[in-house]
Amino acid sequence: MEPAVVQLARPLTSLARNGGTQHASIHNDRVALTYMQHWSSFLQETRTFFLSVHITHQVPIKDESEIYVVGSELGLSGRFVRNLCDPVMQALMPLDQMSSVRFADIQALTPSGRTVPDVTFGLVNPSFPRSTTGLYMVGEFETPWTVDVDEMRINCPNPAPRLETLIGQVVGQMRMARVRYAFLTTYDFTVFVKRANDFSFLLSEPFGYDSQSPPLREMFVGFCLMAMADPKYSESHPDIETRTVDLKQKLRGAPAPRVSHRVNNHHPRELPPLSTPRPITSTSVVVECGADMPVVADCVQQVSLSDSPDKAVWLADIRGTRRVLKCWSFEVDSLFETEAAVYDRLETTRPAGHHLFPKCIARGQIICSSLFPEGYAIILEYRDGERLCDIWHTLNANEQTHVQNECSRALHALRAISIRLDDPGMHNILYARESRAVTLLDFEVAVHLEPNTFISTTYEMKKIFRSSSILTEETEEGG
Repeated sequence: MEPAVVQLARPLTSLARNGGTQHASIHNDRVALTYMQHWSSFLQETRTFFLSVHITHQVPIKDESEIYVVGSELGLSGRFVRNLCDPVMQALMPLDQMSSVRFADIQALTPSGRTVPDVTFGLVNPSFPRSTTGLYMVGEFETPWTVDVDEMRINCPNPAPRLETLIGQVVGQMRMARVRYAFLTTYDFTVFVKRANDFSFLLSEPFGYDSQSPPLREMFVGFCLMAMADPKYSESHPDIETRTVDLKQKLRGAPAPRVSHRVNNHHPRELPPLSTPRPITSTSVVVECGADMPVVADCVQQVSLSDSPDKAVWLADIRGTRRVLKCWSFEVDSLFETEAAVYDRLETTRPAGHHLFPKCIARGQIICSSLFPEGYAIILEYRDGERLCDIWHTLNANEQTHVQNECSRALHALRAISIRLDDPGMHNILYARESRAVTLLDFEVAVHLEPNTFISTTYEMKKIFRSSSILTEETEEGG
């Protein structure tokens, strides 16, 4: 056994990791940077709560060695629970009113819906029905190899645009749980969040896992006590659904790109009329897209991950021609609208570099399918190529330079139509080595740039290539 305060004073052990998932999942929830402020008094406040309790008991000696090797968010969450959550709870449990309070999966505290925090802190009591009433705090995990510490920082001259989606996801969970406090962690760095009012979110500095003044475990003890003292936050008129929706839209800041018509047949010549009726099978998706007849797409191969019921991408055969079919459920129709709007702007404006994007053939509503029963779909031109993230390490220097130059041209084309990408990465780029053709894909979380807004393409180039040479060239070009 050892004193709990001794265990709390030790820094966390560094992660043992190898490889890792190649790109982060970007969520469509967003909070504009203008609604975030630096939480300058965080350390003082948490220290006051930490010193308000007397932790004098003994806890089992913790083996601080780290031999499990992580490569995914699931592995990272296990290490965070072991190295931070468990020691913090060992210190808190003997205190008054803490016997039933735990870090836990949200499903242990309340029936979960579509919004699921990675970890929660709250009252776990089998004698009471599960509800959000017992939730005191929520937490979100991101992997340190897909999120840089600079993207987590609000107290700097130019906060990273990525912070809008990182905090947007956290705020979505806070609103679901109706809590005032939350945290965002990559294990390597942690940011603490407090909701001051409907349109103000205070963010602490990112604190490292090895922080010692004070140690991260002590910060969390104070933060947990702070959350318990004032856990809940009630928005203005939360009982009126339209007000809740309006607030979510206002928090986003600039509106997402939108289309005036969800049904559109951009290239009717690309969808010639059927000479004979085409049978509808178990792999068919029938789309009403404004043509003389609905389009029947026969799905050949799913190319997206199959873990989401709300989105899917297939290679499909439409009247003997290979196409790409992207589908979204009604629940995430905003993602469909954003992607459709980007293709609309490319088609209408045709900026220099527009050939680096696939052609949008048509879009519309799914009216019949056992594969994807309802929602919206976009039919895209098929482009040859492999995902850049799978082959980048095999390209020679000349090929890599060519790909970088083409990506820069594509990003300038997006700037010409007032679009910024929030999900740039090699996973959304195709490269055909034989033809040297580069294709950029996936715009469902793209952001509309307001007039007189300048964001250099350095932002996306850094996320794609993570190269200092790229940053220098792009800064000079954008400046």
